[in-house]
Amino acid sequence: MNNLTNNQINGSQKVKPLWWHTIKLPTLNAGSIIEGKVIEKTSKALYLDLGDFGSGVVWGIEFNASSGIIDDLKIDDIVKVKVLSAENEKGFVDLSLQEANRDMGWRAMKDICQKDEILTAKVLSANRGGLIIQSDNFQGFLPTSQMNDTHFPKVQDGDKEKILEELGKLVGKDIDVKILEFSPRDNKIIFSERKIDEEKMRSLIEEKYKIGENISATITKIISNGAIANIDDAQVSAFIPVSEIDWEIVENPADFVKEGEKYETQIINNRDGELKLSIKALKKDPWMDKIEKYGEGQIIKGEVYKFMPFGALVKIEPEMYGFIHSSEFGGLDEMKEKIELKKSYNFIIDSIKIKEKRINLKASSAKA
Repeated sequence: MNNLTNNQINGSQKVKPLWWHTIKLPTLNAGSIIEGKVIEKTSKALYLDLGDFGSGVVWGIEFNASSGIIDDLKIDDIVKVKVLSAENEKGFVDLSLQEANRDMGWRAMKDICQKDEILTAKVLSANRGGLIIQSDNFQGFLPTSQMNDTHFPKVQDGDKEKILEELGKLVGKDIDVKILEFSPRDNKIIFSERKIDEEKMRSLIEEKYKIGENISATITKIISNGAIANIDDAQVSAFIPVSEIDWEIVENPADFVKEGEKYETQIINNRDGELKLSIKALKKDPWMDKIEKYGEGQIIKGEVYKFMPFGALVKIEPEMYGFIHSSEFGGLDEMKEKIELKKSYNFIIDSIKIKEKRINLKASSAKA
Protein backbone atom coordinates (compact mmCIF):
# COMPACT_ATOMS: atom_id res chain seq x y z
CA MET A 1 0.00 0.00 0.00
CA ASN A 2 2.87 2.35 0.77
CA ASN A 3 4.02 2.21 -2.88
CA LEU A 4 0.67 3.46 -4.21
CA THR A 5 -0.41 7.08 -4.57
CA ASN A 6 -3.65 8.35 -3.07
CA ASN A 7 -5.25 8.43 -6.53
CA GLN A 8 -4.39 4.77 -7.03
CA ILE A 9 -5.80 3.89 -3.62
CA ASN A 10 -9.02 5.70 -4.42
CA GLY A 11 -9.31 3.78 -7.67
CA SER A 12 -9.13 6.87 -9.86
CA GLN A 13 -6.16 5.37 -11.80
CA LYS A 14 -5.67 1.79 -12.89
CA VAL A 15 -2.65 0.13 -11.36
CA LYS A 16 -0.34 -1.49 -13.96
CA PRO A 17 1.95 -4.32 -12.85
CA LEU A 18 5.69 -3.65 -12.71
CA TRP A 19 6.45 -5.88 -15.76
CA TRP A 20 4.27 -3.59 -17.90
CA HIS A 21 7.05 -0.97 -17.93
CA THR A 22 9.86 -3.39 -18.86
CA ILE A 23 8.32 -5.36 -21.76
CA LYS A 24 8.12 -3.73 -25.21
CA LEU A 25 4.88 -4.81 -26.81
CA PRO A 26 4.96 -5.24 -30.61
CA THR A 27 3.20 -2.54 -32.58
CA LEU A 28 1.75 -2.55 -36.07
CA ASN A 29 1.58 0.28 -38.56
CA ALA A 30 -0.85 0.51 -41.45
CA GLY A 31 1.03 -0.32 -44.64
CA SER A 32 3.42 -2.81 -43.05
CA ILE A 33 4.03 -6.13 -44.84
CA ILE A 34 4.05 -9.06 -42.40
CA GLU A 35 3.73 -12.86 -42.41
CA GLY A 36 0.75 -14.79 -41.12
CA LYS A 37 -0.17 -18.47 -40.74
CA VAL A 38 -3.56 -19.65 -41.99
CA ILE A 39 -5.66 -20.88 -39.08
CA GLU A 40 -9.18 -20.82 -40.55
CA LYS A 41 -10.99 -20.36 -43.88
CA THR A 42 -14.66 -19.62 -44.28
CA SER A 43 -16.76 -18.60 -47.26
CA LYS A 44 -16.36 -14.93 -46.30
CA ALA A 45 -13.09 -14.59 -44.42
CA LEU A 46 -9.54 -15.83 -44.02
CA TYR A 47 -8.11 -15.86 -40.48
CA LEU A 48 -4.39 -15.70 -39.80
CA ASP A 49 -2.18 -16.17 -36.76
CA LEU A 50 0.17 -13.16 -36.69
CA GLY A 51 2.26 -14.35 -33.75
CA ASP A 52 3.03 -11.50 -31.32
CA PHE A 53 0.67 -9.26 -33.29
CA GLY A 54 -2.38 -11.41 -32.47
CA SER A 55 -4.89 -12.55 -35.07
CA GLY A 56 -5.73 -10.99 -38.40
CA VAL A 57 -8.47 -11.30 -40.98
CA VAL A 58 -8.87 -10.85 -44.72
CA TRP A 59 -12.53 -10.16 -45.38
CA GLY A 60 -15.06 -8.09 -47.32
CA ILE A 61 -13.75 -6.49 -50.49
CA GLU A 62 -10.23 -7.71 -49.77
CA PHE A 63 -11.46 -11.31 -49.48
CA ASN A 64 -13.30 -11.12 -52.80
CA ALA A 65 -10.34 -9.48 -54.54
CA SER A 66 -8.04 -12.31 -53.44
CA SER A 67 -10.46 -15.23 -53.74
CA GLY A 68 -8.31 -16.94 -56.37
CA ILE A 69 -5.28 -16.90 -54.08
CA ILE A 70 -7.29 -17.88 -50.99
CA ASP A 71 -8.83 -20.92 -52.72
CA ASP A 72 -5.35 -22.43 -53.04
CA LEU A 73 -4.36 -21.82 -49.40
CA LYS A 74 -4.35 -24.56 -46.79
CA ILE A 75 -4.34 -24.52 -42.99
CA ASP A 76 -0.82 -23.69 -41.64
CA ASP A 77 0.27 -22.10 -44.95
CA ILE A 78 2.42 -19.00 -44.46
CA VAL A 79 1.46 -15.93 -46.52
CA LYS A 80 2.54 -12.30 -46.82
CA VAL A 81 -0.14 -9.74 -45.98
CA LYS A 82 -0.40 -5.97 -45.77
CA VAL A 83 -1.77 -4.28 -42.66
CA LEU A 84 -4.78 -2.08 -43.42
CA SER A 85 -5.74 -1.37 -39.82
CA ALA A 86 -4.01 -2.42 -36.60
CA GLU A 87 -7.34 -3.32 -34.98
CA ASN A 88 -10.91 -3.43 -36.27
CA GLU A 89 -14.15 -3.36 -34.27
CA LYS A 90 -13.86 -7.10 -33.60
CA GLY A 91 -10.29 -6.91 -32.33
CA PHE A 92 -8.68 -8.39 -35.44
CA VAL A 93 -5.93 -6.86 -37.55
CA ASP A 94 -7.43 -5.92 -40.94
CA LEU A 95 -5.29 -7.40 -43.70
CA SER A 96 -4.98 -7.47 -47.48
CA LEU A 97 -3.47 -10.24 -49.58
CA GLN A 98 -3.94 -8.36 -52.84
CA GLU A 99 -2.13 -5.20 -51.75
CA ALA A 100 0.70 -7.22 -50.20
CA ASN A 101 1.24 -9.02 -53.49
CA ARG A 102 1.09 -5.74 -55.40
CA ASP A 103 3.52 -3.96 -53.05
CA MET A 104 5.95 -6.87 -53.16
CA GLY A 105 5.61 -6.92 -56.94
CA TRP A 106 6.47 -3.22 -57.18
CA ARG A 107 9.48 -3.79 -54.95
CA ALA A 108 10.55 -6.64 -57.21
CA MET A 109 10.05 -4.39 -60.24
CA LYS A 110 12.18 -1.68 -58.64
CA ASP A 111 14.91 -4.22 -57.96
CA ILE A 112 14.76 -5.49 -61.56
CA CYS A 113 14.90 -1.91 -62.84
CA GLN A 114 17.91 -1.05 -60.67
CA LYS A 115 19.72 -4.21 -61.80
CA ASP A 116 18.72 -3.43 -65.41
CA GLU A 117 17.57 -7.02 -65.98
CA ILE A 118 15.93 -8.39 -69.13
CA LEU A 119 12.35 -9.63 -68.74
CA THR A 120 10.32 -11.96 -70.94
CA ALA A 121 6.82 -10.59 -71.43
CA LYS A 122 3.75 -11.84 -73.30
CA VAL A 123 1.89 -9.56 -75.72
CA LEU A 124 -1.72 -9.29 -74.53
CA SER A 125 -3.14 -6.78 -76.99
CA ALA A 126 -2.27 -4.01 -79.45
CA ASN A 127 -3.36 -0.45 -80.10
CA ARG A 128 -2.16 2.17 -82.58
CA GLY A 129 0.47 3.43 -80.13
CA GLY A 130 2.05 0.12 -79.21
CA LEU A 131 1.53 -3.11 -77.27
CA ILE A 132 0.04 -4.06 -73.90
CA ILE A 133 2.37 -6.68 -72.47
CA GLN A 134 2.56 -8.65 -69.23
CA SER A 135 5.55 -9.81 -67.23
CA ASP A 136 4.70 -11.97 -64.21
CA ASN A 137 1.64 -10.29 -62.66
CA PHE A 138 2.34 -6.83 -64.04
CA GLN A 139 0.97 -5.29 -67.19
CA GLY A 140 2.70 -2.43 -68.95
CA PHE A 141 2.99 -0.62 -72.25
CA LEU A 142 5.56 -1.00 -75.02
CA PRO A 143 5.33 2.10 -77.27
CA THR A 144 6.15 1.66 -80.95
CA SER A 145 8.99 4.16 -80.42
CA GLN A 146 10.63 1.64 -78.05
CA MET A 147 10.21 -1.40 -80.32
CA ASN A 148 13.19 -2.92 -82.09
CA ASP A 149 13.58 -3.17 -85.87
CA THR A 150 12.23 -6.73 -85.90
CA HIS A 151 8.85 -5.85 -84.34
CA PHE A 152 8.43 -2.23 -85.44
CA PRO A 153 5.44 -1.96 -87.84
CA LYS A 154 6.97 -1.07 -91.21
CA VAL A 155 4.07 0.68 -92.94
CA GLN A 156 5.16 3.00 -95.76
CA ASP A 157 2.17 5.30 -95.93
CA GLY A 158 1.74 5.50 -92.14
CA ASP A 159 -1.81 4.16 -92.34
CA LYS A 160 -3.00 3.73 -88.73
CA GLU A 161 -5.18 0.72 -89.53
CA LYS A 162 -2.29 -1.04 -91.23
CA ILE A 163 -0.04 -0.24 -88.26
CA LEU A 164 -2.62 -1.76 -85.91
CA GLU A 165 -2.88 -4.81 -88.16
CA GLU A 166 0.88 -5.34 -88.06
CA LEU A 167 1.01 -4.90 -84.29
CA GLY A 168 -1.88 -7.34 -83.90
CA LYS A 169 0.30 -10.09 -85.40
CA LEU A 170 2.43 -9.98 -82.24
CA VAL A 171 -0.43 -10.77 -79.81
CA GLY A 172 0.29 -13.98 -77.90
CA LYS A 173 4.03 -13.88 -78.60
CA ASP A 174 6.81 -13.59 -76.02
CA ILE A 175 9.28 -10.73 -76.35
CA ASP A 176 12.31 -9.63 -74.34
CA VAL A 177 12.12 -6.17 -72.80
CA LYS A 178 13.64 -3.96 -70.14
CA ILE A 179 11.88 -1.52 -67.84
CA LEU A 180 12.23 2.01 -69.16
CA GLU A 181 10.23 3.68 -66.38
CA PHE A 182 7.63 2.76 -63.81
CA SER A 183 5.40 4.53 -61.31
CA PRO A 184 3.64 2.59 -58.50
CA ARG A 185 1.60 5.71 -57.72
CA ASP A 186 0.17 5.82 -61.24
CA ASN A 187 0.22 2.02 -61.62
CA LYS A 188 2.20 2.48 -64.85
CA ILE A 189 5.09 0.58 -66.40
CA ILE A 190 6.77 1.50 -69.69
CA PHE A 191 8.85 -1.23 -71.33
CA SER A 192 11.49 -1.01 -74.05
CA GLU A 193 13.02 -3.37 -76.60
CA ARG A 194 15.31 -0.68 -78.02
CA LYS A 195 17.09 -0.34 -74.69
CA ILE A 196 18.34 -3.90 -75.04
CA ASP A 197 19.57 -3.34 -78.60
CA GLU A 198 21.20 -0.02 -77.70
CA GLU A 199 23.08 -1.59 -74.80
CA LYS A 200 24.25 -4.46 -77.01
CA MET A 201 25.45 -1.93 -79.59
CA ARG A 202 27.16 0.10 -76.86
CA SER A 203 29.02 -2.99 -75.65
CA LEU A 204 30.00 -3.87 -79.21
CA ILE A 205 31.32 -0.37 -79.87
CA GLU A 206 33.29 -0.21 -76.63
CA GLU A 207 34.83 -3.61 -77.36
CA LYS A 208 35.56 -3.10 -81.05
CA TYR A 209 36.67 0.54 -81.39
CA LYS A 210 39.66 1.90 -79.53
CA ILE A 211 40.81 5.49 -79.00
CA GLY A 212 43.58 6.35 -81.43
CA GLU A 213 42.38 3.92 -84.10
CA ASN A 214 41.98 5.26 -87.66
CA ILE A 215 38.71 4.48 -89.46
CA SER A 216 36.79 5.61 -92.54
CA ALA A 217 33.55 7.51 -91.93
CA THR A 218 30.84 8.77 -94.27
CA ILE A 219 29.18 12.09 -93.45
CA THR A 220 25.40 11.61 -93.19
CA LYS A 221 24.34 14.95 -91.71
CA ILE A 222 25.96 18.33 -91.10
CA ILE A 223 24.82 20.27 -88.01
CA SER A 224 25.87 23.57 -86.48
CA ASN A 225 28.30 22.05 -83.98
CA GLY A 226 29.80 19.36 -86.20
CA ALA A 227 28.80 16.41 -88.34
CA ILE A 228 27.17 12.99 -87.94
CA ALA A 229 28.97 10.14 -89.67
CA ASN A 230 28.41 6.42 -90.20
CA ILE A 231 31.05 3.72 -90.08
CA ASP A 232 30.95 0.00 -90.79
CA ASP A 233 28.39 0.10 -93.60
CA ALA A 234 26.09 2.51 -91.74
CA GLN A 235 25.67 0.22 -88.70
CA VAL A 236 27.50 2.48 -86.27
CA SER A 237 26.98 6.23 -85.93
CA ALA A 238 29.63 8.67 -84.71
CA PHE A 239 30.03 12.40 -84.11
CA ILE A 240 32.71 14.74 -85.46
CA PRO A 241 32.82 17.93 -83.34
CA VAL A 242 33.28 21.19 -85.24
CA SER A 243 36.60 21.69 -83.45
CA GLU A 244 37.88 18.38 -84.90
CA ILE A 245 37.04 19.04 -88.56
CA ASP A 246 40.07 21.15 -89.44
CA TRP A 247 43.02 22.96 -87.85
CA GLU A 248 41.61 26.20 -89.20
CA ILE A 249 38.76 27.84 -87.29
CA VAL A 250 35.54 26.25 -88.58
CA GLU A 251 32.43 28.38 -88.29
CA ASN A 252 30.39 26.52 -90.91
CA PRO A 253 31.14 22.78 -91.12
CA ALA A 254 29.57 22.65 -94.59
CA ASP A 255 32.53 24.70 -95.88
CA PHE A 256 34.88 21.84 -94.98
CA VAL A 257 32.93 18.56 -95.27
CA LYS A 258 30.15 17.34 -97.57
CA GLU A 259 27.26 14.97 -96.89
CA GLY A 260 27.70 11.59 -98.57
CA GLU A 261 31.50 11.88 -98.76
CA LYS A 262 33.89 9.53 -96.98
CA TYR A 263 36.76 10.83 -94.81
CA GLU A 264 39.63 9.23 -92.97
CA THR A 265 39.24 9.89 -89.27
CA GLN A 266 40.72 9.01 -85.91
CA ILE A 267 38.75 7.87 -82.83
CA ILE A 268 39.33 10.44 -80.09
CA ASN A 269 36.66 9.36 -77.59
CA ASN A 270 34.58 6.28 -76.86
CA ARG A 271 32.56 7.02 -73.75
CA ASP A 272 29.39 5.00 -73.04
CA GLY A 273 29.50 3.63 -76.57
CA GLU A 274 29.37 7.08 -78.18
CA LEU A 275 32.15 7.52 -80.73
CA LYS A 276 33.78 10.87 -81.36
CA LEU A 277 35.98 11.22 -84.41
CA SER A 278 38.56 13.70 -85.64
CA ILE A 279 39.47 14.54 -89.22
CA LYS A 280 42.14 17.07 -88.32
CA ALA A 281 44.01 14.54 -86.15
CA LEU A 282 45.24 12.89 -89.35
CA LYS A 283 46.39 16.20 -90.79
CA LYS A 284 49.67 17.86 -89.93
CA ASP A 285 49.18 20.75 -87.55
CA PRO A 286 50.42 23.80 -89.49
CA TRP A 287 50.57 25.87 -86.33
CA MET A 288 53.65 24.10 -85.00
CA ASP A 289 55.67 24.84 -88.14
CA LYS A 290 54.51 28.44 -88.44
CA ILE A 291 55.10 29.46 -84.83
CA GLU A 292 58.84 29.01 -85.19
CA LYS A 293 59.18 32.34 -87.01
CA TYR A 294 57.42 34.33 -84.25
CA GLY A 295 58.68 35.52 -80.90
CA GLU A 296 57.55 37.56 -77.89
CA GLY A 297 57.83 41.32 -78.39
CA GLN A 298 57.65 41.00 -82.17
CA ILE A 299 55.43 43.44 -84.08
CA ILE A 300 53.17 41.59 -86.48
CA LYS A 301 50.38 42.57 -88.85
CA GLY A 302 46.99 40.91 -88.37
CA GLU A 303 43.40 41.18 -89.57
CA VAL A 304 40.60 41.58 -87.02
CA TYR A 305 38.74 38.33 -87.58
CA LYS A 306 36.06 38.23 -84.87
CA PHE A 307 34.96 40.17 -81.80
CA MET A 308 34.42 38.07 -78.68
CA PRO A 309 32.98 38.88 -75.21
CA PHE A 310 36.39 39.85 -73.81
CA GLY A 311 38.39 40.84 -76.84
CA ALA A 312 39.06 40.02 -80.46
CA LEU A 313 40.45 37.18 -82.52
CA VAL A 314 43.15 38.34 -84.92
CA LYS A 315 44.11 36.39 -88.04
CA ILE A 316 47.90 36.53 -88.36
CA GLU A 317 48.06 34.21 -91.35
CA PRO A 318 46.00 31.24 -92.64
CA GLU A 319 45.32 28.77 -89.79
CA MET A 320 47.09 31.01 -87.22
CA TYR A 321 45.28 33.39 -84.90
CA GLY A 322 46.10 35.57 -81.95
CA PHE A 323 43.93 37.05 -79.21
CA ILE A 324 43.93 40.61 -77.88
CA HIS A 325 42.05 41.47 -74.70
CA SER A 326 39.61 44.39 -74.69
CA SER A 327 41.43 45.88 -71.67
CA GLU A 328 44.18 46.95 -74.10
CA PHE A 329 41.72 49.57 -75.34
CA GLY A 330 39.90 50.33 -72.09
CA GLY A 331 36.94 48.07 -72.80
CA LEU A 332 35.06 46.24 -75.54
CA ASP A 333 33.18 49.31 -76.78
CA GLU A 334 36.40 51.34 -76.96
CA MET A 335 38.06 48.44 -78.81
CA LYS A 336 35.33 48.43 -81.47
CA GLU A 337 35.83 52.17 -81.94
CA LYS A 338 39.56 51.80 -82.57
CA ILE A 339 39.73 48.63 -84.65
CA GLU A 340 37.26 47.26 -87.22
CA LEU A 341 36.40 43.80 -88.50
CA LYS A 342 38.23 42.67 -91.67
CA LYS A 343 40.78 45.46 -91.33
CA SER A 344 44.50 44.94 -90.66
CA TYR A 345 46.53 46.54 -87.85
CA ASN A 346 49.91 46.15 -86.21
CA PHE A 347 50.01 44.22 -82.92
CA ILE A 348 52.75 43.19 -80.50
CA ILE A 349 53.15 39.54 -79.50
CA ASP A 350 52.85 39.62 -75.71
CA SER A 351 53.26 35.87 -75.08
CA ILE A 352 53.22 32.53 -76.87
CA LYS A 353 51.72 29.47 -75.13
CA ILE A 354 52.96 26.47 -77.10
CA LYS A 355 50.92 23.82 -75.23
CA GLU A 356 47.70 25.81 -75.54
CA LYS A 357 48.62 26.94 -79.09
CA ARG A 358 47.77 30.44 -77.99
CA ILE A 359 49.26 33.77 -79.05
CA ASN A 360 48.41 36.71 -76.80
CA LEU A 361 48.67 40.15 -78.39
CA LYS A 362 49.02 43.74 -77.24
CA ALA A 363 48.06 46.95 -78.96
CA SER A 364 50.77 48.67 -81.01
CA SER A 365 51.10 52.33 -81.88
CA ALA A 366 52.94 51.42 -85.09
CA LYS A 367 50.88 51.94 -88.21
CA ALA A 368 49.94 48.93 -90.29
